[in-house]
Amino acid sequence: MKLLLVPLDDRPITYTYPQMVAAVAGQEVIMPPRAMMGSLQKAANSQDLINFCQNAIKQGEVDAALICLDSLLYGGLITSRRTDATVKDISARLDQIKKFKSLSREPLPIYVQSAIMRISDNYDNTEEKDYWARYGRELFEWSTCLHRLAKRESIAPGLLESLERRIPQDIRQDYLDTRFRNFTINQAVLKSVEDGSFDYAVFSQDDSGAFGLNVSEKERLESMTRNASLEKRINIYAGADEVLLSMISRFLSDRAARANGKRFVIDTRYAVPEVEQVASRYEGQSIGTTIEAQIKAAGMIRRDATPDAAQADLLLIVHGGLEKQGDHITLPGLPDLSQLDTQKSVKATMAEIEAATLPVVLVDLAYANGADPLLMQALIADKPASNKIIGFAGWNTSGNTVGSALALAAAYLFGQKAGVPRQKEALNRCLFTRLVDDYAYQSLARKTLNGDPSTQKLAEAIAPTIKQVARFLDMEPPVRLSFPWKRTFEIEIGFEGG
Repeated sequence: MKLLLVPLDDRPITYTYPQMVAAVAGQEVIMPPRAMMGSLQKAANSQDLINFCQNAIKQGEVDAALICLDSLLYGGLITSRRTDATVKDISARLDQIKKFKSLSREPLPIYVQSAIMRISDNYDNTEEKDYWARYGRELFEWSTCLHRLAKRESIAPGLLESLERRIPQDIRQDYLDTRFRNFTINQAVLKSVEDGSFDYAVFSQDDSGAFGLNVSEKERLESMTRNASLEKRINIYAGADEVLLSMISRFLSDRAARANGKRFVIDTRYAVPEVEQVASRYEGQSIGTTIEAQIKAAGMIRRDATPDAAQADLLLIVHGGLEKQGDHITLPGLPDLSQLDTQKSVKATMAEIEAATLPVVLVDLAYANGADPLLMQALIADKPASNKIIGFAGWNTSGNTVGSALALAAAYLFGQKAGVPRQKEALNRCLFTRLVDDYAYQSLARKTLNGDPSTQKLAEAIAPTIKQVARFLDMEPPVRLSFPWKRTFEIEIGFEGG
């Protein structure tokens, strides 16, 4: 089986890691060259990417296509918020993509993603238009007010007028124009599912609060989906960087269902019950809501939702704090949430792993932007646990974590059924990557760098924990570490010789 994968951009989590997960399932991958993809400061050439896809499909190299449309339509996820391309320009690109099916000699399943443009509550314009550095939080609050008023909810007297005096009219108009353009395209993508051009679509909602123009757009897309009876072919949920992984999981689950008449069945356990209702940072919803949405996106079935309840394929263990989700990143003006007391949760999580009789997917949601150090210390000291875990993540948002962990589990189950050679080796490479990135780097080493993307400092800070992770997984891979976007938000973990 050959999968055409087009990621959001060239970051390791969006470009490299999906290939590693696909290898666990025994799937051959065709991707545009990494240099062709967009990055932090460089947009991809959309037409070059479209041409690449067209050629791969025409040559009969592709059995299915999983495409992040943000790359083909805008040049990348970040560019989708920055580009001045018009609706006419982007619609013309979408029309080319809608013809992909007609280029294939065999029926070609096409799964696509398109982002609901985010709105961040900060003054960081690294991934936004320049004016976000001055008006970011005001735009977030203004957007919230507009949504609340549209829902006939009250706001503080004079608040909207005050915000509109502080944000220049031309900036407000530019922001609304950009949102209108992207939402118009999302409506066209939804119609493309309805007319059969695409088999399945994800509308991913990046950083969000509980209210905002992005949430309003999400609600409108949900209504359109229901009215068109497309609930089984369209998913709309909080997520972004993990979306290609989630599409891989959905594709594998769909194939398993067609081959065996049964989707992957998952049993969910919250290590402590309180975790389910904890607010998920950057998502505007509870952790429980994220879990449900990501299970659906993965194409899996909850054990209690199937008549054959005893036949679960895997156990999802959800680790988190009792009252709130911490954060390994502390933004100016916000409280420091990097030191939570999670001892009770750690004890309960480790007990669940020890008692597990099914393969385990462990999602660490105690913190955003990194794993729980207390849990990781207990986990990597428990060597038998390494033989139970087939999926793990603990990075960035809850959606990122859950979606990527479920994708690895789906790949393992699919590959196990197919008898993929050296599958354990491929699985351990993925687990090693996540443990080193999410724990050794994000939770521990990153804070010691003070924003300096120095590979020498990184190697010195991270080396001891890498050794612990290697012992836990019983592997000693020679690795190379780098900062692909020349910033400390993410690292790349490369395996020498592969």
